[in-house]
Formats: sequence, structure tokens, C-alpha cells
Amino acid sequence: MDGDFDSRQHSTSLTLAAERGFTLVELLVVVLVLGIIAAIAIPNFLLQQSKAHDSSAKSAARTAMSALEVYSTDHAGYLGATMVELRAIEPTLEDAQGMDLPVATASGYQLVSPSTSLPPVTFTVLRAGGTTTFTCTPTGQGGCPANGFW
Repeated sequence: MDGDFDSRQHSTSLTLAAERGFTLVELLVVVLVLGIIAAIAIPNFLLQQSKAHDSSAKSAARTAMSALEVYSTDHAGYLGATMVELRAIEPTLEDAQGMDLPVATASGYQLVSPSTSLPPVTFTVLRAGGTTTFTCTPTGQGGCPANGFW
């Protein structure tokens, strides 16, 4: 019976000796690799997040344009249109932060839709004389092309 105890004790000590942890160098290599991956991935993620905010602002501007056309049909022009009335026509515009309609005349309007990206990009829709122009500032940032038109 003593022999069984010795062989179990010997077996246990071999198992513990075979189980060793990671060395400090191995852990440092893993941390270094993770740091390199994070340094590559985080800026790309932030750029995509900025583009998503800009796309949301553009989409809100297009939705507001549709609501303005409904308003124009009902009121024989754009004169008197406000963001309150546009939100009544299109409730999803409630989510459009900072959108403004600074100009609304009988035959045209100016619609401003800022994004929440950093740096912030402002998308503007100008309808005058039957022509619609889509501009943005600052140019070359986020979802605003270098030529300033979207």
C-alpha cells in the first residue's frame, strides 16, 4: 500500500513540474503584438465612424428634401416652411440633430444638415431657379469630397 502512495506522489510532482506558466518575455511579446494591432485598427475604426455620421447627415438632408417637396405641393411653394412643419410631415427628422432651414422662399430653399463627426462637416442643399446644389464644408474632411460637392 505504501508503494501506491509513493507512485501517486511521484505522479503529482511530475504533473506540477510539467505545468509551467508563460515567461515574462512571452507575455511582453503578446502585449506588443496586441498594441500594434490596436494602433492599426483604432484609427481605421474612428475614420469609419466619422463617415457613418456624415452619411447620416446626408441621409437626413435627402429626407428633408422629400418633406420639402410634399410641403411645396400642399402650399404651392416652399415659402413658410419650417423644421417644425417638416418634422410633422416626416417624423424621422426628429433624429436630425442641428438641421436648419434658414431660407425658404416661394421657389427655393436652403437646407443645412451638420454631422456629428469630428471634425464636424456641414452639408448644405440649395434649391434656387429649379436647380439643386449639394455642397459641404470643410472640403476634403470625412464624407465631404475635396471639390466640396456631394
